[in-house]
Amino acid sequence: MAFPPEFSSTETYENRYDLDELDVFLEGDSSSPMFFNISGLPENLSFGKHYFNLSILDSTNLEYQLRPNSKILFEIKSTNNVILKSDVVKINQRNGIATCFVEVLKDPLRTFQDIEDGQGTLTIVGSVQHKTYSQNPIPEKFIGAMNYRCKFPIQIRKTLINADAPIVMQTEHKKTSIAGAFSFAKGAVPTSKNSPGGTIYDDDGNSVTNQVTDTDEGTVD
Repeated sequence: MAFPPEFSSTETYENRYDLDELDVFLEGDSSSPMFFNISGLPENLSFGKHYFNLSILDSTNLEYQLRPNSKILFEIKSTNNVILKSDVVKINQRNGIATCFVEVLKDPLRTFQDIEDGQGTLTIVGSVQHKTYSQNPIPEKFIGAMNYRCKFPIQIRKTLINADAPIVMQTEHKKTSIAGAFSFAKGAVPTSKNSPGGTIYDDDGNSVTNQVTDTDEGTVD
């Protein structure tokens, strides 16, 4: 991803970056992230896929700022140094929020090691630059490099029940009965038992004639 927000996939499952070992100029953590915010990540990660949001914080009052067009990478590791599969799902260009996921696999595929329970890390790196009034300018060797890192702790509990993050889905609701059942619309008329589809009702609870649900195709004629 880039700054201003123009996120792209980090492909951390295919590539091992070892971002937690990178030599950087500036370091943050979950109590003082400075430039990045993580939200929506479950407290404990079990087997399966978990979603979270990665966003950019306002650095107006800080001595440094993210460099324009800086790449932003993130990597997630277990306590035994196994890379967890992760990626960017969707980007909101207007508010700069990237919806991402991390997946705890029973078979990590690229290693013979199992993912161990315990505290792991979510590491994010980017490139920052000092401002004109900065009292501590960035040394030459770090200028233009991935010189900022922030680590967030994660907890892996592989067999914990119901630990998956919820998946938000957009759905459309219609006042339509199921074949052979009844509508809950006011003053509804039951659909015939042998009808090939349900009956559609308007907002007043009246059946709409000549419009039935096509159960084979999942569409409305």
